[in-house]
Amino acid sequence: MVSGTERRFFLKGVNGCVPTYSLSDLDKGHFRTVGEIMAVSLAQAGPAPNFLMPWCYRFLCTGSPDFESMGRNDVVDEYFIDLISKVQSANETTLLDITEYILNCGYTGIILLDKKEEMMRLVVFHANLRLLPILQQLREGLRLYGLSDIMSTYPDTCQPLFVPGVEMKADADFIISVCQAEFSEKGSNKEQSEVDLMNHFQDFLQELEQGESSLISENGSSLFQRAFLQWITGQAYIPVLQEERKNFQVNVQFLHQCESKYGQHKICYPSVAACINTITFPVQHMRSYEDFKCVLLEAFHMGQEFTRV
Repeated sequence: MVSGTERRFFLKGVNGCVPTYSLSDLDKGHFRTVGEIMAVSLAQAGPAPNFLMPWCYRFLCTGSPDFESMGRNDVVDEYFIDLISKVQSANETTLLDITEYILNCGYTGIILLDKKEEMMRLVVFHANLRLLPILQQLREGLRLYGLSDIMSTYPDTCQPLFVPGVEMKADADFIISVCQAEFSEKGSNKEQSEVDLMNHFQDFLQELEQGESSLISENGSSLFQRAFLQWITGQAYIPVLQEERKNFQVNVQFLHQCESKYGQHKICYPSVAACINTITFPVQHMRSYEDFKCVLLEAFHMGQEFTRV
């Protein structure tokens, strides 16, 4: 839900996202709903909407814009980015060509080359200040559960939940760190094969992180760490709350005698139980890394429903 609102209602820039300038959405109260979605998501331990630009977050905390912190990298709209670039590179002739556009941004000074910095700064202000009514409506939505009051009281503590910087997305290292394998007796042949499978699992996750083309399915769809984690646990993100993050784990089990359970067969696949964060590997069919990768990919792409592949 949070990622969907990010794609629908925000534009991405260098330092994060700003709301899309849409008076239609503002008139319909959509940004208030976006704020409520953010509050509900955080109240349920995530995912965190940590994609906002710092100046947007500060406005949500205080209700007033921080002019001193706004810079060129805080502008996302292509029209204003282009205008700033034209002002910066302008000479006496080209500056006259864009004078009307500069004045439309609220600049009331003299149009001179030595006033470039002042003019560019006014364009930055104009591009961002028109978003304030949208941010204000977003702030109204954040009042749900008293979140906006908490943000105002503890802005530094809440900032990682709204601003990029602290990684909240699951990567290969995180997934491996939370895996708790249920190994057989130490020194046994079973344990050795289980260790080999865990090594394959780590290599597989590293390939996911590197975006290897071999992990793209026949229909062209790619697999990412967040989707893989969601398949196993039901959530695609690192838990927001410290205590939940500390206790979060993925249980890895191993099935050695699949024939005694399923009868004679040529292939069977890993099974997942998202309610208890558990994945079970059929050892017999995943001994080599190529077999492991092939079987696991087929299980993921064919096993998105509550059925057994």
